Amino acid sequence: MFDTRQLVAAETLAPFWKGLQSSAPYRPAADWLISSPYHRPTDLSGLSIEALAEPVRLETLFTQRSLLLNRLLFNVYEQNNLYLPTERFSEEDTRAFHGFYEPGFVAANAVMRPALENTCFDFLSRELSVQGPWTVETLEAYCTERLRAYEASPSETCRRVQASDCPQEAARLFLLQVAPDFISEASQMARALPGNFGPVHSELMKIFIDEFGYGVHPKKHSTLFEKTLESVGLSSRVHTYYYWYLPSSLVMTSYFHWITSHKPRWFEYVGALYWIEAVVPHFNRQYSKLLKAVFGRDGVDTLYFDEHVGIDIHHRRMAFDKLIRPMVQLYGESVIPAMVRGIEASRLLGDVAERDFLAQMDFCDALHSGQATPASPGDLSRAEERPRGYFLEPQVCDRDTVLAVAQGEVEVDGGYLRPRVLKAGEALQVPAGRMVGARVVGEGARLFVGAAPPAVRG
Repeated sequence: MFDTRQLVAAETLAPFWKGLQSSAPYRPAADWLISSPYHRPTDLSGLSIEALAEPVRLETLFTQRSLLLNRLLFNVYEQNNLYLPTERFSEEDTRAFHGFYEPGFVAANAVMRPALENTCFDFLSRELSVQGPWTVETLEAYCTERLRAYEASPSETCRRVQASDCPQEAARLFLLQVAPDFISEASQMARALPGNFGPVHSELMKIFIDEFGYGVHPKKHSTLFEKTLESVGLSSRVHTYYYWYLPSSLVMTSYFHWITSHKPRWFEYVGALYWIEAVVPHFNRQYSKLLKAVFGRDGVDTLYFDEHVGIDIHHRRMAFDKLIRPMVQLYGESVIPAMVRGIEASRLLGDVAERDFLAQMDFCDALHSGQATPASPGDLSRAEERPRGYFLEPQVCDRDTVLAVAQGEVEVDGGYLRPRVLKAGEALQVPAGRMVGARVVGEGARLFVGAAPPAVRG
């Protein structure tokens, strides 16, 4: 019924796309950090609506088009969440609040949502296999085997962060990547709760209540995450670090919005929920230990990670025994493939997010160690004059890119929140698929940004 290519060709969506391109909440920012939860920079000015017609593939996930489309889809879902400032509303807050939730803006986003979902999630159907035959016994054996294999290996993320040249910055970068989900944790689960679907409804509510700290705000999981952020010197304000969310971080968060908002994907959600609850204890135990090692045992609040070690062992038993098992018994084995799809999608998205994060961390390490030096700075005669304060907002490079300074000073960052200043004559190379941003800090700067020259082979 909803053919994205046909709707794009017929220009049915064009007026809504044009409106979003000029909308205030999506306007670019002028700094690394975002000061308002209602400001979601998503610069669509250079992206035509035809970008929707071609689905994002696994091999094109780490691209600027993917970043922009996933930012947009993430924001569409986020308009279902209520965000309020932590202090008295200023006049600016009031305008921004009403602007972000303005019915016309919400409606335009909602019209685009099906096309965005088709474009951003199509690759999952191409990458996943859920062939059976399945019974509840084979499903349980499958889950046990997958979980045993996962827990048999230490976390590569934890190992690499600790081995980083900048372990504190790398540890913070990881926290930024989970913030799209953790800062409003269980909001996706809340989408799955309305209705009346029998005893499993009440079992899911038990998990939800745990996530929200039994109604005690200091014990709410998102509150615990805020405390962790603050303890390592990061802001707990909603989406302060929006600019640094990688495409894989956005698509993983949006996936859970997608499968909880589309009711036919209910059984897929139950499988995905099981897997997330199942793997969290093994990872969180290691990340808690890592944070203590990197920041000092008395200098970091790890309660968010420690809390999940215990509660999610309980949750994974609940998810299988109180959700999966009774639903298979009631509805039959035909619902199992959807559950397996949820497990496999969560596994795939987790692997992709880790690969994206580690590659970004490696680039940031190289940037700050001076090792991201190109073989050639490119043709500096093509450098363009940029005024003081000129901001190249964080974006993903679609190809190996050189950023060179012909005159003046420019600060560059890849997400470590500690920009490196490049002076006249200095340059860096950004690998394809990596995020980078730049800002002119002196007068009379001349900056070159372009494709890296091809490597010379002997």
